[in-house]
Amino acid sequence: MSESDRDFGRGAGPSCALHPEQVAAGTCTRCGNFMCDMCSEGGSSPRCPTCRARAGTTFPLNRDTWTVNALWEVCWKAFQREWAMLSLAVLISFGVSLGSQFLVTLGQGIGTALDSTALAVALGLVGVVVQLVVQGLVQLGLLRVYFDVLGGQRADVARLFTQMHKVGPYLLTMLVVVAIIVVPLFIVGGLGFLAAMGTGLLHGIREEAASGEIRNTVVPVLAVLGGTTLVLLFPLIYVTLPLYFVQPELAYEDAPPSPLQVLRRCWDYARGQRLAMVGVSFIAGLVVLGGFLVCCVGVIPATAMAQLLLAGLYLTLRSGSDEGSDPSHG
Repeated sequence: MSESDRDFGRGAGPSCALHPEQVAAGTCTRCGNFMCDMCSEGGSSPRCPTCRARAGTTFPLNRDTWTVNALWEVCWKAFQREWAMLSLAVLISFGVSLGSQFLVTLGQGIGTALDSTALAVALGLVGVVVQLVVQGLVQLGLLRVYFDVLGGQRADVARLFTQMHKVGPYLLTMLVVVAIIVVPLFIVGGLGFLAAMGTGLLHGIREEAASGEIRNTVVPVLAVLGGTTLVLLFPLIYVTLPLYFVQPELAYEDAPPSPLQVLRRCWDYARGQRLAMVGVSFIAGLVVLGGFLVCCVGVIPATAMAQLLLAGLYLTLRSGSDEGSDPSHG
């Protein structure tokens, strides 16, 4: 082989599409591009990194065969492999939250400095909206990091800021979610009010207030309202529990579907799995609590592990569902 051939790699076989300096060890089964050992993860992946990112993560569990122990083992192994970068991603997301909180304070401060209550309230509300949107979009990016790690890839902190193009679908979907939560709460409160009226307790309050002895009536009223709320709260939680999957669904799809389609998918994922969802959420809460108990030093990695566990639950219940059976997305 001549020196010129050696310089340009001719005669040494095809080169990797992503790493031209590396000799290809195979081809991607999806796009057909050549890929080296690094791209195929030592021959364990039939797809190149680009196609893995487009077609979604490869997750070993599915809704038909999973167990809590299996989910913990998968997530724990992934966490052990990438705990440092995952902790850094969580830390950055916390920093973004604090930074966006500054917008609220800044808006209120400007209104106060101009001696305008209306302007302070308006700027404060704008700041709150911006804060919630920024935090939400960064949370979508954080979920993408979790999906990558659970799929065997490295944690790329830059992924935190790759979801900003979803601001429109995110806002629209969150408005629908808020309506779904707020309207039932108003109904629960209204039913509690009607229950208090039906028992005559509200009339009793007026009479007791006139005589200056209101305490004897307030306690029964609070008991009725509290009891009614508790009776209706658990069914409300049961019905709205699938809403937990809204953010993961928005993060998973490169081109998010309509809000109604997102909600329909989330209800499909949670079908028959609500009790398991509560159990995994409880375990995740214990993990975070454990982080706080370690002198707060472990709260960052504990939060990363807890959120990784919940992201794994989403991938598990998505796999094999009617809406998530297609492995490709975007």
